[in-house]
Amino acid sequence: MPVGLACAAENDTAALDEIIVTARHREESLHNVPDSVTAFSAATIAAADIQKVADFVEMTPNITFRQTFREGAAYITIRGITTGQGGWAPVTYVVDGVPVGSLDSINVGALQGVERIEVLKGPQSALYGAGAIAGAINIVTEAPTNTFEGQAHVSYGNYGDTRTSLTLSGPIINDRVLFRLDAYHRNADGSQRDTDARGLNFDRTTDLRGKIIVNLDPVTIDVRGHYVKTTEGAVYQEVLPPGAAGLALIDNYDSSPGIQRGIRGYENVTESESSVKIDWNAGFATLTSISAYSRLSQSLFGSATWQKPPATGFCGPTGGPGEPPDCFQASVDDFKVYSQDFRLTSPSKQRLRWLVGASYLYREAPNNLTVGSAALDDAGAVTGSPNSVVDQTDYRHDRFAGVYGQVNYDITPSLEATGALRWDENRYDSTQYASLALNTPLPTPDGLTTQHAVDASVQPKFQLAYHWDEDLMAYASVAKGFRSGFFYTGNLTKPEHTWNYELGAKTYFYDRRLSVNAAVFHIDYSDQQFSAIVSTPPYRITSNIPKTRINGFELEITGRPVSSLTLGAGIGNTVGKVDDGTADPYTPKYTVNLWGEHVLPVTALWSLTSRIDYRHQSSQYLGKADQFEIGSKNYVNLHLAVGDGSWSIGVYGSNLTNERQANQFDNVGFGYLRYNNDPRTYGGEVTFKF
Repeated sequence: MPVGLACAAENDTAALDEIIVTARHREESLHNVPDSVTAFSAATIAAADIQKVADFVEMTPNITFRQTFREGAAYITIRGITTGQGGWAPVTYVVDGVPVGSLDSINVGALQGVERIEVLKGPQSALYGAGAIAGAINIVTEAPTNTFEGQAHVSYGNYGDTRTSLTLSGPIINDRVLFRLDAYHRNADGSQRDTDARGLNFDRTTDLRGKIIVNLDPVTIDVRGHYVKTTEGAVYQEVLPPGAAGLALIDNYDSSPGIQRGIRGYENVTESESSVKIDWNAGFATLTSISAYSRLSQSLFGSATWQKPPATGFCGPTGGPGEPPDCFQASVDDFKVYSQDFRLTSPSKQRLRWLVGASYLYREAPNNLTVGSAALDDAGAVTGSPNSVVDQTDYRHDRFAGVYGQVNYDITPSLEATGALRWDENRYDSTQYASLALNTPLPTPDGLTTQHAVDASVQPKFQLAYHWDEDLMAYASVAKGFRSGFFYTGNLTKPEHTWNYELGAKTYFYDRRLSVNAAVFHIDYSDQQFSAIVSTPPYRITSNIPKTRINGFELEITGRPVSSLTLGAGIGNTVGKVDDGTADPYTPKYTVNLWGEHVLPVTALWSLTSRIDYRHQSSQYLGKADQFEIGSKNYVNLHLAVGDGSWSIGVYGSNLTNERQANQFDNVGFGYLRYNNDPRTYGGEVTFKF
């Protein structure tokens, strides 16, 4: 043992905290799960000030998060697998057992009242369904307490960013009926500024989340509701010149023209969700039923020139004599999703463990897109009758049905074999109409009024895990991933498949003061889904990349030399090559995460908790046909808080080095559109627990 650690062990016996996860639909120690999983406990969520999906994604190796022209258009890439606009996310995103019904829903609202976040990498389709081709994200919210308690929080940051939240939890009937309520409100002016100093990504969000648990042994009923209402800025891309002049600015922010706008874009979003989970412990197994319904309504309005008049956009010149003052784009979505999951799970403390289940998801997804020109008032709203270049509605239906099962068997006390299998059939259709009024259907490219498609796939997963001792586990796995195809503006994008081959190990050292988890993987990727902006209707096209091969590894290290200090590092490597020789898009070769968390006693009652996170991303390519390259990036986040258990006063900072990055880069003919990340933000906060 190194001298430093030996001395620490003599004076300090604190080991790393054990994290219990439900990655395989049963409670297990993270150390015993034969998958690459990054988990965040409630303590880490608070210390790192995790409030949005991007916050924990950027703390995870081999995952990136790209925010584009609105909150719902945010893309996650895991191990080189991403998604295009209009399709399904590369992960199944699950909150308390309920999968979200669209990519747009993943980034809506705030992460309030969260007990644990589990990020599973590698295909999880066998248990989580057809969307989990690259992994799954499992969000577990805090359970109600049997004693009354609460928390109030307020923060204020630059760009006028004010956030307030309130939590109440306690019994309605002691031991029987418990409740929890999380309320959140944000009012921010926006950090993406145009050349007139207007905040373009402003945010006015109210987020309410409630839960009631009824304990009627052997039955437990969990009723959950979630409501979000947001008015936020949208369509805040920056226009760069066409040709070589614009390409020279792709990674240059000092010389770029800045964001210029005539129309200040906005989006109104309302989401409501309700679910009922019932667990019946029948002794030999637990029967679980999860029923959920959600509705997400979005209406967007913004510029279609992305400039200040006089300008050139999709509807021609604007702002000159006899020309319209500006061109606009408007989009309306109304997702309605119903899901049902039935599952029968054996007890965990037996040699043979099993589960079987069946799930169903139904979705209506109408989308209207309008592009045109009209007279505008001072607020940028259309007055009078617009002159529409494009006005069409895609009305889509999705019906996903699946049956699945998993068996874990201890061949010996040290050797566990796992086999999982799922069958999915996804039926989906799309009808195009001439307007939002849904009058006459339009013929699609293949001459049909309504297009239909059916995707079906069997998704197996096999694993062997060997426990050399209680501190060392090694595993090998083979798994198939599957993601359904989709229609977008009359175009059919085919389903995609992966085969993932993985070797990994999870270890503890020095009396569990140090953990080292590692995995190496190879992915054969077929029919990768991809989308890009074009300068002619329908303005965005989708396609499939026939073959991509991906290799990589992940290494995560966590150490606690003394009880007051925890240090961590994560390294991810992903190298993807398309068969035509180009690089896998939106995939940095390396991601590196370094972090430290320290607790320093200030007085007998007050302590200072410090958390610093560093993230490095190597260069990556944005786009497929045009391989736009951006350089490596470095980010630093900091959170400090001093408190006594009831009161806490703190400061926070995000992207402290003010690193700028293009999240997407598109050629629209008259120039390039660059989607920029957020600049440096910082502020202070006060928290009171009672």
